[in-house]
Amino acid sequence: MKVVIRMPKTIREVVAAYDKSAPLYDLMNQVYFFGGDKRFRSTLAERLILKPGDAVLDLCCGTGLDFPFLLKKIKIQGTLLGVDLSSEMLQQAKKKIGSEVVNLVRSDASHLPLRDKTFDAILVSFCLKITPTYEKTIEEAARVLKPAGRIGILANNKPSGPLWLPGIILTKVLSAMVKIDFEINLKEHLSKKFIIIEDRKMHGGLVRFLVGKMR
Repeated sequence: MKVVIRMPKTIREVVAAYDKSAPLYDLMNQVYFFGGDKRFRSTLAERLILKPGDAVLDLCCGTGLDFPFLLKKIKIQGTLLGVDLSSEMLQQAKKKIGSEVVNLVRSDASHLPLRDKTFDAILVSFCLKITPTYEKTIEEAARVLKPAGRIGILANNKPSGPLWLPGIILTKVLSAMVKIDFEINLKEHLSKKFIIIEDRKMHGGLVRFLVGKMR
């Protein structure tokens, strides 16, 4: 029997945009963040307080840009599951897998085929302001996270100021491609399920950095 994943039109559009951009996504990421994204990806992995043997869920994992920083913490004793709805992005992520502890699953982040209280930590990079089902995605993250677990969020943020004119231009281009909703108050929505322990802007205001723990 063929399984059909039914998605609202807006989600189909987001997936189509990422499928199309997948081969160039890593390069686009470098251009958008001026080659500086390793710093905040590494910092977020640090703030998750990971240890060898932990089980980590990378929601909307894309091409796996966060994998190296997570694997450095959980070592070969751990488990890393990357979930994304774009099959083309997952194909690119497969090329980065050099460890048996990494598994990839194609799934809608708002309807995860995972058991309750499974993961020690969850990371979500540049997804929640793009998917129209972000509230359900947050609920699902809370469901599969262990009681003492942490969630780390990297989100697109609208920069301001003349020094970041290139960032403003690139942000407008990106938001036109994937329909980023910069007006979403992630802290407000996250705080319904998590205690926010860190909230700040990074990289000249281009990135919103949040860390929470289960209530």
